[in-house]
Amino acid sequence: MKNYSQILCLVLFGFFFITAHAQSKSLKQGKVNANNYFEELSFEFEKNKIIIPVEIEGKTYRFLLDTGAPNIISKEVFEAITPNIVRNIETSDANDMRENLDFVLIESLKIGSIEFTKQIALVYDLNSSDIFKCFGIDGFIGSNLLKKSIIQINAKKKTLIFTDKIKRLNLDKKQSEKIKLVGNQSSPYVWINVIGKEKGREMVLIDTGMGSLYDLSQENYAIFKTKKIYNAIGQSEGASSLSLFGEVPVNSQIRVHLPKLVINDFEINNAITHTTKGDHSRIGAELLNYGIMTIDYRNKRFYFNSHDKTLDLDGDFGFTQTLKNNRLVIGYVWDEDLKTKIKYGDEILEINGEKVNSSDLCDFVIKKSVLKTLNTITLKVKTEHGNVLDLELEKKQLSSILNNFDIN
Repeated sequence: MKNYSQILCLVLFGFFFITAHAQSKSLKQGKVNANNYFEELSFEFEKNKIIIPVEIEGKTYRFLLDTGAPNIISKEVFEAITPNIVRNIETSDANDMRENLDFVLIESLKIGSIEFTKQIALVYDLNSSDIFKCFGIDGFIGSNLLKKSIIQINAKKKTLIFTDKIKRLNLDKKQSEKIKLVGNQSSPYVWINVIGKEKGREMVLIDTGMGSLYDLSQENYAIFKTKKIYNAIGQSEGASSLSLFGEVPVNSQIRVHLPKLVINDFEINNAITHTTKGDHSRIGAELLNYGIMTIDYRNKRFYFNSHDKTLDLDGDFGFTQTLKNNRLVIGYVWDEDLKTKIKYGDEILEINGEKVNSSDLCDFVIKKSVLKTLNTITLKVKTEHGNVLDLELEKKQLSSILNNFDIN
């Protein structure tokens, strides 16, 4: 299990952003039954997912802290607490896949000693997803519950602070950026700087449910296309994520190199990402590995105190992976040489000599990956025609990738 569990860091699970449509104004309701509160609690941090304890009717559950989503409870929690159903509404996930979900009122829940009352949540069968089964979560705590609080996330210590007084965190307002709370679920957006040969600013969703560092939306890329900011370094047909509401359809995306990404004062050099479906870009929970994040919903400010001033990124293996029909498969293939051998949907049978079995998928979904320390990997891949290929791949450095596209 040790070796092939390491490679899952190439898989992007982008299923956590959810939008409630239509008559969803009641997402704004809910109270915090406390004043001048300051609660610090420990959380689990696996695969860049923040899992916190939440108490409902005397029982403690495991909830994902997801600033890109509204509150959600599983069908099992719904059946245990039998909340009142407010209505049934249409929702969409990060890939704009849609489904009608029940909209319920939770009379009371506790995070630490803080009680939140009259909270609205969506109901979803989380056990219908193999990924959610792996994390064993019972629901999401979303921005509609957080909107009257200040949260500080310290992934290094694995501690989360809830407070309503920003002064208790000893932060410098000059080192923060304004945020905009969008929609009925109060989704937090912040401006970041994107810098290539020219400069630009992009408003992005702060999405702690997204495991990666930065996702660039197709719409924003189209807006910036006339500027010399992003370098297009490939195009591929495939899929590299799962949605809350099922398998993502095959689509064409563009791989891009961003020379510099600046979040508050934190500079990230040589980010490589690819465009994603949707009208908003996102910064995700991978950022928490590099500093302490504070989202001040009350005063609409965003703080990020980085451990270092800069982060230099470099190189990858030229493809992504995803899950399909309970199998690990090839997602997007960016490397032109690899495109002659593998493509989306080809099944990965072995990684570094270890067999990939469907019964073991959860082990490397949730284990901490150390792939960034590896420079070579070996794969056994079964193509759509039934041929089995043995591939030995070397991580390509950024300079090599850019030279193929004549980018200086």
